[in-house]
Amino acid sequence: MSPQSNTKTRILELNAIDKDISTLLSTASTAITTLTSTPASASAFASASGQYHALLQSIVVRLRRQILLLEQADIPAPVTGNGGEKEGKGSGGGIDVGAFNSRNDVVGREMEGELWKGAKELVGLLSGDLEGDGDVKMG
Repeated sequence: MSPQSNTKTRILELNAIDKDISTLLSTASTAITTLTSTPASASAFASASGQYHALLQSIVVRLRRQILLLEQADIPAPVTGNGGEKEGKGSGGGIDVGAFNSRNDVVGREMEGELWKGAKELVGLLSGDLEGDGDVKMG
């Protein structure tokens, strides 16, 4: 694959991710709207939040793939104003490299779990189907 073709493919993939992020925001809006409508529908919220979660996972996977491809490309660092020396590999040229290198997303998963638990409780309270153990009856 030629470098120009490879670049074009990556740009097209990033453009698709960008469009999906817009769709993700729209899906989040739909999920929230189902909670604020009268009467609130647990099944409509479950459907919208399921679509949101699936799309979010897809975006995360594709962005991680793009990051890996950039790391593998081994693009040289730009020349800086410090006497013409290039910054070393891994310095990121002013980019927070730690954000790219963090492979362990424990905090994100814990936060997501807390958000899902809160959403489940909210749906249960709105629909009046909250069981004693905190689980929402679906169906």
